[in-house]
Amino acid sequence: MTDNLTSDMHAEFTIDTETELKHKAGCVWKLLGSRYTQSQLERYCTLYGVTTEQALQWKRYWI
Repeated sequence: MTDNLTSDMHAEFTIDTETELKHKAGCVWKLLGSRYTQSQLERYCTLYGVTTEQALQWKRYWI
């Protein structure tokens, strides 16, 4: 059984790739803050589906 309301809501709203990457990177930086190790950065990037390079690209917007 599918939830039609949820399906309709997801079909109605889409974001571009750049905005999605910025949001995911923001999640990484909000969790890490300004003090982190390389292994922590890699772990959170993996969890949020971004590369470390992508996260570092958006770091200045979040910290």
